[in-house]
Amino acid sequence: MRKKLTAALLVSAMAAMMVTGCASGTDSKETTAAQTTAAESAAETTAASKEAGETQYVAPADAVKAAQADEIHVLDVREWANYAEGRVAGSEWCPIFPLEDESLAEQMTAYAEKNLKDGKEIYIICNSGKRGAAKTTEVLTAAGIDPSLLFTVEGGAKALGEEKSLTTNRAEEAIDWQYVTGKEAVEALGSEDVQFLDVRDMDTYAKGHLPQSMNVGLKEIEDSAAQTEMYEMAKAELDAEKPVYILCYSGNKCAKTAISVMKDAGFDPANLFIIENGAKDADVAAAFVTE
Repeated sequence: MRKKLTAALLVSAMAAMMVTGCASGTDSKETTAAQTTAAESAAETTAASKEAGETQYVAPADAVKAAQADEIHVLDVREWANYAEGRVAGSEWCPIFPLEDESLAEQMTAYAEKNLKDGKEIYIICNSGKRGAAKTTEVLTAAGIDPSLLFTVEGGAKALGEEKSLTTNRAEEAIDWQYVTGKEAVEALGSEDVQFLDVRDMDTYAKGHLPQSMNVGLKEIEDSAAQTEMYEMAKAELDAEKPVYILCYSGNKCAKTAISVMKDAGFDPANLFIIENGAKDADVAAAFVTE
């Protein structure tokens, strides 16, 4: 369900049209003209209000459905610490908090240019559906996004949390997962053009891993602290411009979680590859070292 603050204006305009149409002694042509004028006036009022920064709202449940359908951008603008504790599955992340940090507005403008100018509606999630959403609407409008496409999720993350709509499960995201075989991964060892990331737990990694691979544990895939460690490591130690081959236990949920987190860290999923069958692959296991 969507709501606009212009609703009262439209109701007034419709009422005026009804009164005009029911007035005695008015012929049909005059009535039609009056109705047309009232409708045009209502449309102009709505457009003017929108240009002035009118807010459009969408219900939390509708934002969740939209993210699952992948037909609308659901944009979460909270700080990482809050976002990592629970997010709408399938949402995108581009922070605007803290609001006084103007560099975030610049980053959001760049993000909009790259990802949001496709004509899709944008549902904005902030902490409570107020200041963060208003600031985001301002920034995106200035970046050239049609304001009629911008909606605030009513009540923000607080309302979504109350409806049990936030999750830390990232393994079912609508991402086009990329794969390489174990053989291809082993053949790429030693290349300066490929990075290797092992997301198994530290003890398992120590018992055998691919040479030169980095390690961050994502065994507990829904643990926000583990996801935060993954995020910080990716930002600090991995090159977003080079492919990353990701090894987990079996080539499934841990690796997918890593890709989802890295996507939030600014990595293109097209550059992120899951090693098929993970550590179970014979070629991979044969190349393990313990140093």
